[in-house]
Amino acid sequence: MERKLTGIVPAQTIINDGDMHLLRALPQTQQTAVGPFVFIDHYRHQSQRGIGDRPHPHAGIEVVSYLLEGSVEHRDSMGFRDRLAAGDAQFIRAGRGMLHAEQPLSGRHGLQLWISLPPELKLAEPSYTSIRAADIPHINDGGARLNIIAGTVNGIRGPMALSGGAIFAHLQLDAGAETLLAVDAGAELGLYVLQGQIEVGGKRLAAGDLGLLGDGTQIHIAAQGDKPVEVALIGGLPVQGDLLFSGPFVMDTHERLAQAQRDFASGRMGRMEGVPF
Repeated sequence: MERKLTGIVPAQTIINDGDMHLLRALPQTQQTAVGPFVFIDHYRHQSQRGIGDRPHPHAGIEVVSYLLEGSVEHRDSMGFRDRLAAGDAQFIRAGRGMLHAEQPLSGRHGLQLWISLPPELKLAEPSYTSIRAADIPHINDGGARLNIIAGTVNGIRGPMALSGGAIFAHLQLDAGAETLLAVDAGAELGLYVLQGQIEVGGKRLAAGDLGLLGDGTQIHIAAQGDKPVEVALIGGLPVQGDLLFSGPFVMDTHERLAQAQRDFASGRMGRMEGVPF
């Protein structure tokens, strides 16, 4: 059965100053999550100014970054340093809390996604993993190219081992092309349009739209117009536990949220160049 669109959530413009363009599709008042994903930022900038280029904390989540264009240097309070190029992906299991900074080495275009960790992993020890573009499986089918970063799509499993049964894939369609994706019937799924326009089940999505999908095991996606299309498929199992946000912390109880704030203030999450202040 093909999945149909059940709702459309337009991303909100957070920054648009001529250099930095930042759209946020989640969380919003009408939609706080798609599967375990509770945050979707889509950014593009021309200069080496970045978002998150100064040390800052996270706790209670997995932070997933996928770079479409450009390059960036990662460093964190666990001692990891890394460089990512276009097509690479990284994820940080922040768990009980850590600090990181992402310093652009050029202009960038990419996605940052947060997954709310299940209650039993909220206080896990932090960890860092990166995956190179060459290690991300892809499928070429006519005018369609699918990169499978996490979860299983079209019978192929991505290398990123995220919590919550997370599914994350990047689809590129030539103008006029279409494709059929096979997905897990039990997953909550959405399509975020990075570029161009698509049609799903007779309804259109434009760039910056997050389309919410109903039940089914297949998704038929057709590019519309005369330009190429890029789409992110995200989702997985529903969020476990309550969702309590406080800036970069996402916990399931008020006690854990307060503890994360205390741990950051005291330096228990680590330090990077004088942070925390």
